[in-house]
Amino acid sequence: MSTAFKSADILLPKNTDMSKWAVVACDQYTSEPEYWADVEKITACSKSALNLILPEVYLEDDNVDERIADIHKNMNSYISEGVFEEYKDA
Repeated sequence: MSTAFKSADILLPKNTDMSKWAVVACDQYTSEPEYWADVEKITACSKSALNLILPEVYLEDDNVDERIADIHKNMNSYISEGVFEEYKDA
């Protein structure tokens, strides 16, 4: 029987405060800069998925290129610092 699901290597954060890791990034918050400011306060100085995404509310900002560059730096940093546990063929 054929299935749409295939095994994949999955990265999950280890030794991380999961209450600060998870970020709700859904359309209902797209136009609410106050929500994202609160999330930034909550996750400040913590490893968080917020550091790996670009919320839509910032897409038209003047510093969008800088934000994207920071996301790339954070991705590389999280990998090199061993933030993730890799689950092969999960």
